[in-house]
Amino acid sequence: MNLMICDEAQRRVEDEDRPGKTARGHGGRRNQRTRPWRHPLKPYIKVPYRVAAAVAVMEMGISDYSVIADAVGLTIEEIERVDMVEDPAVRQLALARIPVGESFKLSRRLRCPKCQAKVGLAPCIACQSY
Repeated sequence: MNLMICDEAQRRVEDEDRPGKTARGHGGRRNQRTRPWRHPLKPYIKVPYRVAAAVAVMEMGISDYSVIADAVGLTIEEIERVDMVEDPAVRQLALARIPVGESFKLSRRLRCPKCQAKVGLAPCIACQSY
């Protein structure tokens, strides 16, 4: 028995098999870490989510580039560029700081240097290290 699949259904099956495709086209949630993050108090500051997460981790007091890179999903070279604040938007974010109440999901848990808790969000909610 030979079944005919309509073009749209066939495309969905093919898209689901491809790695890296999001479920957004099929009504799923979009990965928040891939879209830009906008500062809630200063809307002109717009940076990639992972860069804002890296700044939040740095504000916690962690300075080891490899730890930060593992936690946010960036390379060590990208973390060095964020720390050198070459980009004007990153410079504005560093000056404005991450506002209280904002937190970023991390790719890998890390230990807070102040309270020693293993956290999956930056900045640390356990000790309120802002």
